[in-house]
Amino acid sequence: MLILEALNALAGDCLLLRYPGPDGNERLWLIDGGPKTNNKKGITVWKDVLLPRLRQLSPKVPLPIALGMVSHIDDDHINGIQKITQALTAATPAKPAAVKFQRFWFNAFDQLVGPKPQGLSAETEAASVQSLVSTQNLPNVDDELAQAVMESVSQGNALAADLRTLKLDGNVPIRGLIQAKPGQPAIDIEGAKVTILGPRRDRLEKLRQDWQAALKHPDKASRQAALQELFLPASQQDKSVPNLSSIVLLVRVAKRSLLLTGDAHGDDIVAAWKELGLPRQAKLDVLKMPHHGSIRNGTQQFLGFFQANHYVISADGLHDNPDPPMVEALVKMHGQRAIVLHFTNEDITWSKAYKIEKNGKKVKKLRDLLAELKSAYGGSWTTNMRKSTEHSVIINLP
Repeated sequence: MLILEALNALAGDCLLLRYPGPDGNERLWLIDGGPKTNNKKGITVWKDVLLPRLRQLSPKVPLPIALGMVSHIDDDHINGIQKITQALTAATPAKPAAVKFQRFWFNAFDQLVGPKPQGLSAETEAASVQSLVSTQNLPNVDDELAQAVMESVSQGNALAADLRTLKLDGNVPIRGLIQAKPGQPAIDIEGAKVTILGPRRDRLEKLRQDWQAALKHPDKASRQAALQELFLPASQQDKSVPNLSSIVLLVRVAKRSLLLTGDAHGDDIVAAWKELGLPRQAKLDVLKMPHHGSIRNGTQQFLGFFQANHYVISADGLHDNPDPPMVEALVKMHGQRAIVLHFTNEDITWSKAYKIEKNGKKVKKLRDLLAELKSAYGGSWTTNMRKSTEHSVIINLP
């Protein structure tokens, strides 16, 4: 049996994947670790959700994890993992850490952006990156988001250092940057066949060019503005550095398939699928919706291209994710099939009422939206909500 669990990672992602290995014993993956502590909700994902769930799965300490991965450097994906690797570096035989990674995949920030331009001092580069968190320089960004941007960069650097200490760097067996490459064979991870769909090479090249161009701006103010645009673009389409560098994986175990998307842009995923020559009928068992169900990432092309039986949305309403129009689009395009929409949180209220396209009714809560969509569109689709007493919403694939 193949089992995917989407843990209550609040506004972030934290996934567990379990499947039988070649010897019949279960393998476990950990993908992303959720955000920093949410003081309003009193939840620290890695400590209050992830570690307790791992203890429920097995009392073994340290628990072996066949693959650990951070999809990209956003705080709501990397924070919990970095706390775990930090604990691993301090572990002793007498006080072992909770887990032991057998391999780890992560594209470090310096690998993504490449070397700094010639003639640019390390101090200037560091000061330019530091400027990203300055609320004076980010007048249209709230303090919390600005802080998260800078924390993501520093957390990525700390994680990369931990992985070097633990001898888990290098993205084994790739031994380099994880990226989609035409002709690259699927990688076997203890019985799971993995095809890398992101980040795309042309996206990484553009990122490096834009990064170096931003650092070459002659004065501090223009350099800051250029860098901030890379991390916090004003566009309606998600073009931020962290999200466009998301690792995207197609995972096949026996006859089952899952698409794990991080916060990648939907059109990039479709383009990579086509570039790699994968089957034109893009049918999946499970699709983890990109960027917590944001409509900026789940484009019409993306939603129409992939046909999944299970759609997984990890969000808690922060930044109005999942976006109501994305949920309606899923039902409109696929709801006549017996699909299941899985949500890590049901108690979601949006900042503004959403007017349903089908019947014109307005709703502000997720549960009300789902009820109205069922009435308006009918169909065989159903939902699966994480129970408040459970750590995760679980998808079982026999």
